[in-house]
Amino acid sequence: MDKEQARFILRCFRPDGADAGSPDFAEALAWAAEDRELGAWLAAERASDAAFARSLGEVAIPASLREEILAALALERGDGIGVPDEFDRQVMAAMAAIPPPPGLRAELVAAMARTRAPAPAKRAAWRFAAPLAAAAGVALAFLMSSPDSAPEGPATPGDGPVANLLPIANALPIRSVEAGFIRAYQNPDFQLDLQNPDHHALFQHLKSAELPCPSHCLPKGLREIPGLGCRELEIDGKRGALVCFKQDKDMVHLVVFKRCDVKCKLPSAGKPDIGTHGDWAVARWEQDGRVFVLMGERGIDAKRLAGMF
Repeated sequence: MDKEQARFILRCFRPDGADAGSPDFAEALAWAAEDRELGAWLAAERASDAAFARSLGEVAIPASLREEILAALALERGDGIGVPDEFDRQVMAAMAAIPPPPGLRAELVAAMARTRAPAPAKRAAWRFAAPLAAAAGVALAFLMSSPDSAPEGPATPGDGPVANLLPIANALPIRSVEAGFIRAYQNPDFQLDLQNPDHHALFQHLKSAELPCPSHCLPKGLREIPGLGCRELEIDGKRGALVCFKQDKDMVHLVVFKRCDVKCKLPSAGKPDIGTHGDWAVARWEQDGRVFVLMGERGIDAKRLAGMF
């Protein structure tokens, strides 16, 4: 485990110390004890979590909330039509006024992506959304205060208001990500934001631009191939990253997007979905809250692409 892996794991460390006995957390905590910068970061992170939990604890929950939640569940089953009242508006306003810690949004989105069930059919009665928003506020408070409700694994940091914690409705289909890359790459004006064979320099450039970064998630076959360059890749309003690699005359292109911005079901790292998109060989997988699409051109066929993993 290196320093960045320790930081990644410690983002999910529960404020009450319930995870201290876990071997993974124990090793990460040992890093924090030895490294001054990592230790200071962890102290600030835990202070932020505690402040947020206190803010949620100050929100008054009336006795009628149970009935509101049951009514919302009944509406989801189609048993009636919900009508928002003054209480709904007050709870939503109170929740919107609470500033979340910087990494909360991405942690919740990544956890929800791993456990998300198929979405129910849309109903014409939009008004049941207001009571559900109140229920979401209570669920969020429970999440921050209950050790048994913490996310089961690490997630990628992010930001944004509480209202944006739910998965993005207009997420991109995986085929649109592939098609968007091909359009950008084949555009006569295509160019890289930075050209450098050093992976570290390319990744630092992406991080400074607040773009999703491959970091330690590169397939083993790419780790020894020199980089060519990187750039931002925007598709239908979603910001992703593109990292290009070149060995001799062959090129492969790694597209990276946040998991919450892509609508798909993909295997985990090490077992990619290998296929094609037109004349391109494609490998698709997800890892650490990100979606990866590796695309090969010219001499890179599906078999050779699969050999990089």
